[in-house]
Amino acid sequence: MAGESSMTYEEAIKALIAYRNETKKSQRTIAKELGISDGLVSSFLSGKYRAPHAIIPKVEALVAVKEKRRIAPREPGFAETTIARMVMDAISYCHLQGKIAVVYGDAGIGKTMAIREYLKENSLAIGITVSPSYASITGINELIAEQLGVRERVARKIYSEITGKLRGSGRVLVIDEAQHLTVRTLNHLRCISDESGVGIALVGNDEVYTKMKGSGRADFAQLFSRIGMRKQVLTGNISRGDVEAVFKEALLDGESVELLFRIARTNYGLRGAVNVFVNTAAVFGGITAPELARMAKEMNIG
Repeated sequence: MAGESSMTYEEAIKALIAYRNETKKSQRTIAKELGISDGLVSSFLSGKYRAPHAIIPKVEALVAVKEKRRIAPREPGFAETTIARMVMDAISYCHLQGKIAVVYGDAGIGKTMAIREYLKENSLAIGITVSPSYASITGINELIAEQLGVRERVARKIYSEITGKLRGSGRVLVIDEAQHLTVRTLNHLRCISDESGVGIALVGNDEVYTKMKGSGRADFAQLFSRIGMRKQVLTGNISRGDVEAVFKEALLDGESVELLFRIARTNYGLRGAVNVFVNTAAVFGGITAPELARMAKEMNIG
């Protein structure tokens, strides 16, 4: 039975200890991953377990998965593309001028990555990602309060606490996925900006701009008039140079770049190009134009 494993008992102990030290996982977590009890892990590591052959294959599999994850292709990091610059410029405008900006357009073109980069470079920027469950005034108040360390939860008091914390703070609010916000919540954010003097960048798809614009009715005029900057970002803004920048470290040939550029300009955006790139590397172990084309076809992209 022991011959079925390539590891000896001693090697398996060393491998499991190394895995624990490198991953910083608790013994209880590792036990769950192995599918055995915490006590059994302790017994195995003591070197005195009587039936190690039953556990050694599990340790081998666990270590093998870790190694595969280590060498697996990773998504390219941030690159200052045309769209990233547009998004970051809009946030900077809000930050410096204390105004409201709306950045809206296609999905999967790097808006969120640009936001993350701005937040990383600017400690006074507050980033909030909205989900449908936090689209209301109560929801957005809760998200902002959490970022500001406001403990007040009484609805009539939380607004004063939030605006008080923001006033004169030099901060900027960056709201991602802003299309989920209701018109009432957008108006509430306008009030926060007016009261505190802090700029707010609203980033999302076309719906957020449509909500701000309304249908020309007077009740939307005050909200729409507060938009100091409007930027529409589209897959059509993506240049070949942007694709080269995103995949710079991959050292792709011209044909591969061109294929990924064509994908990036479709509805799949840069995200689609990145997915094809990562999947190609994972499945084929390398990146060539024919392999990228084959993966794109299998994924029905491009």
